[in-house]
Amino acid sequence: MNITTPIWRKPHFLYYWGPPILWGLAVLCLSGDLGSGKNTLGILKWLFSWFVDLEPAQLKMINFYLRKTGHVMAYGFMGFLWFRAFRAQASYGPLRACLWSLGFCLLFASLDEGRQWFYPSRGGGIYDVLLDMSGAGLAALVTAAVWTPRRHVLTVPGIAGRQTRQAE
Repeated sequence: MNITTPIWRKPHFLYYWGPPILWGLAVLCLSGDLGSGKNTLGILKWLFSWFVDLEPAQLKMINFYLRKTGHVMAYGFMGFLWFRAFRAQASYGPLRACLWSLGFCLLFASLDEGRQWFYPSRGGGIYDVLLDMSGAGLAALVTAAVWTPRRHVLTVPGIAGRQTRQAE
């Protein structure tokens, strides 16, 4: 009889699954009015006012490119976090972990852009989903190529010296 332990009962469950879930929720929080272009433009105006005096058109261009770069970086990091969780905790191989992480990133990107349709200050679009998925895909591929999960070694109380036992 082959009974495996459910993922949520494995050691270090929150260590692996907590970060991608929290990061995804943070991204969804910023997909509302809080992360609108008007708000980020105001932050950029304030930030650049300390250093240089830019024209409004220049600020808008910088704001646009920073926002699109933010899409790629945020979903690239999300892709890495999901890949890490699936590879280490679900014991998936690199390809399977890559596909599952991309699936979850697509879910969050769709929710993110779909939510933006309900805000007058935002606008959801398929191009942003493609941009999100390009960041997630790049991160998942790079991570699959170079990262191997670390084995946790547990110390068993009552055993003399530095004898250890592998985590189950």
